[in-house]
Amino acid sequence: MAIGPLSWPLLLQSARRHFSLFFMLFFFLGLPFAAVSVSLLWFEGGDDWGAAFGGAFFALVGIGVMIMALVTSVSSIGYYYERALLREHGANVDGAVLSVTQYNEPEGEEETLWLLRFRYTCHGKSHEGEAFLPDDEWVGRLDEGSWVPLRSLKPRPAYAEPRWRKWKNQLRREGRW
Repeated sequence: MAIGPLSWPLLLQSARRHFSLFFMLFFFLGLPFAAVSVSLLWFEGGDDWGAAFGGAFFALVGIGVMIMALVTSVSSIGYYYERALLREHGANVDGAVLSVTQYNEPEGEEETLWLLRFRYTCHGKSHEGEAFLPDDEWVGRLDEGSWVPLRSLKPRPAYAEPRWRKWKNQLRREGRW
């Protein structure tokens, strides 16, 4: 997650957004399940196998919810920290579209996801990257080999993402949007 020296303001900004979800899952779902399991095991679980089984089940669910809250919060904080680093310390580079392919087979009212593959050069080395298109409008407007404005992280140039607003404005100027 950390690239070079840790940027505490960006990390705290990313973490602040996820504390409420973490505490809500941890304290309002995980701990009540754990409390019910402890009460079932403590007061009823000595001789009653049903209460012991129920207590163990509630304990597993409570512990699972608490672990899930911790893991998803850490993962999400890492993702948003990288995005903040990219926004703060990224370099603008140009790339080219390699392909646009359908990522999933939608069932029912599921949304179709389109995967954009692109190639760019940063610090004299060629890199390839992928990103999901924001919506279906982009699909017909992108040709193989067309220009892509990207933002790449300087310390780790293999990480880049498209600059959607700049790209859309350029497509409007060209009359393709």
